[in-house]
Amino acid sequence: MSIDDQPLYNSKIISIFVSLLRKKYPHVDVPELLRYAEITPYELSDEGHWLTQRQVDRFHARMTQVVGKDISREGGRYAASEAAHGMMMKYTFGLIGPANTLLAIGKCSGNFSRSGTYSATKLADNKVEITVVPHEGVEEQPYQCENRMGLFEAVVMLFNYQSPDIEHNECIFQGGECCRYIVSWKKTLYATVRSARNRLIPIALVAYALSQHFWQVGHLVEVLTSLAFFALGSSYLAQRLETREFVTALAQVKESTEQVLAQMGVNYNNARMVNEVGQALSKQAGISDVLGNVIKVIEKRLGYDRCVIMLADARKSRLTLSTGYGYTDEQRDALLQTSFDLTAPDTQGVFVTCFRDNQSRFVSDFADVAHLHTPRSVVLSQELEARSFICCPIACDGEVLGILAVDNKKTQRPLMQSDLSLLTGIAPVIGMSLRNAIHLERERRMSEQIRQSQKMESVGVLAGGIAHDFNNLLTGMMGFVALAQMKLKKDDPAQEYLEQVLNAAERAASLTQGLLAFSRKQVNHPEPVNLNQVVDHLRKLLSRLVTAKITLHIELWPEKLAVVADSGQIDQVITNLVNNARDAMPEGGTLTICTSLMEMNEEWIDQRGYGRQGSYAVISVTDTGTGIDEATKAHVLEPFFTTKEVGKGSGLGLAIVYGIVKQHEGYVEIDSTPGIGTTLNVYLPLLTGAAAAGVPELRHADTGAPAVTVFSRPESRPTSP
Repeated sequence: MSIDDQPLYNSKIISIFVSLLRKKYPHVDVPELLRYAEITPYELSDEGHWLTQRQVDRFHARMTQVVGKDISREGGRYAASEAAHGMMMKYTFGLIGPANTLLAIGKCSGNFSRSGTYSATKLADNKVEITVVPHEGVEEQPYQCENRMGLFEAVVMLFNYQSPDIEHNECIFQGGECCRYIVSWKKTLYATVRSARNRLIPIALVAYALSQHFWQVGHLVEVLTSLAFFALGSSYLAQRLETREFVTALAQVKESTEQVLAQMGVNYNNARMVNEVGQALSKQAGISDVLGNVIKVIEKRLGYDRCVIMLADARKSRLTLSTGYGYTDEQRDALLQTSFDLTAPDTQGVFVTCFRDNQSRFVSDFADVAHLHTPRSVVLSQELEARSFICCPIACDGEVLGILAVDNKKTQRPLMQSDLSLLTGIAPVIGMSLRNAIHLERERRMSEQIRQSQKMESVGVLAGGIAHDFNNLLTGMMGFVALAQMKLKKDDPAQEYLEQVLNAAERAASLTQGLLAFSRKQVNHPEPVNLNQVVDHLRKLLSRLVTAKITLHIELWPEKLAVVADSGQIDQVITNLVNNARDAMPEGGTLTICTSLMEMNEEWIDQRGYGRQGSYAVISVTDTGTGIDEATKAHVLEPFFTTKEVGKGSGLGLAIVYGIVKQHEGYVEIDSTPGIGTTLNVYLPLLTGAAAAGVPELRHADTGAPAVTVFSRPESRPTSP
């Protein structure tokens, strides 16, 4: 880091100039001046923030240009005004007197500047010599010398003295090795009264003694009484004047002490908050528990009016609300219905850039950055009544998991740089705990997947054995029934009963075929096929399966999807999925069947607990039906499990899908939200290389053009009035 980029000057120095400009030079555009100097309003309002040499140089140059003259010394003097007392009083009135303050300038200077070494020597009760030696590499400017003299004047004037005299005979900007200042000031009124008393009484006594000796004036009692009254009166007056100044000083010390105590309270709360966050997050808990603990601690200890935590999804594509506080029900609903797209590279919104760049953002006024956001985000900010807020990335080891945002909508307490620093320090702790919770849930999910897979394998082995033996029994049963029918006359009454037995046996045989499919003992005839072609051939059949209330969309991947599969069994998979989706939408809705291509990578496998790396063709069937909860989702692939009424389903539809897909070395994934709908994805290994080259492309019969998107049942789609 170059010396120009090192923090050297407290922001309060510039804040005094801003206050002076607003009071005496109202025509100056202060926001534009700060932007030119690359100083943000929240940095200026934070007394703990420090600015670089480059920033103060740019500020001074621009200020001199717009004002029309150099007001560096005037700014230093303004520090003694009533409007700017806050900065100086904290460090000067506690020292009682300008001499003591100037003698301690080396210690006080560190509160304003880190650019050089300050030292002071007392020459008299009302005269102090100050020497300033810049640190190596620091290149100050002449205006800063003028500003220093203004500050020295301000220190003296804070004690109700008139502007002091400053001799500046040695200056680094005139070839000197340092800047040397001799500051002198007139004594206070009470000191003048005491000095006059101490001098006049001895003079009066000597004059009376001489007059008595030479001229015998007499009146000794009257003279002594007058001198006594004069001494008492002057002493009383001096004491009153001195007491009044002490009372003023102590009042200011009280005020600054209260400010320090208030800041200590804030620091204590911050320390307790960090401790409580650490304790809460050190526990082994799930994501919801971690977020719940964090939000409670932030609300209790930090006192921000509102806070929101948004997390990214597993694919880092969307940013959605996870938890928060301080929002109305309407505002919370608006947040729940909103997600931020993390995949668009040209997005410049605050939340997205905070997440994408892994950098905290301080927005002093949303109106200044509204042009960077989409109209939808601007409307959301209006609904939330967002103006000034801080946004920090929640990250761990460089991986960003979400964002944390706070603001003070109700109290209007201004956010400062210290708030940004505090939240930036807390966010990684939250990120670490979230990552641990994610890993913990991932391990639980993988363990559950292994357990579920083992259960399904066991059920499959059992079902396969039973189905095979039962199928043999059914074959014999159906054969003997056929023989019995042959022995009887066609008009024999027993023929009807035997026909019922035969129908029941055929239904039982159908169930056994489903069990054999689930247990992967069904005979199949795999060959290289284009998955798009398989789906396209089913269009007419599928359009007849759905009701008129349902809009069916079939969307095909624009490129060939070659897989090794038994077309008949894949037809059965799609038909079963469509039947399930149709039954989930008794009042109608939209059913979408689409094919796509995906790469199953290590991250995808870690998140789900199953799979093998490679390219996969995907069949997705999505409905807008009733959806299913997590408890139901854990059992829907098991044989004979159904949510339908008794007699309306065998419970083998999805079990057969699972068995067929497993037999094709694929995977089944269910994503469902109650009340919103369900998506069931079937992943089949993609065929590549020379074997895939012989698989034909899908073409329309009329044009011969490759099929990209196909819609069925257009009559069921809503039309414009």
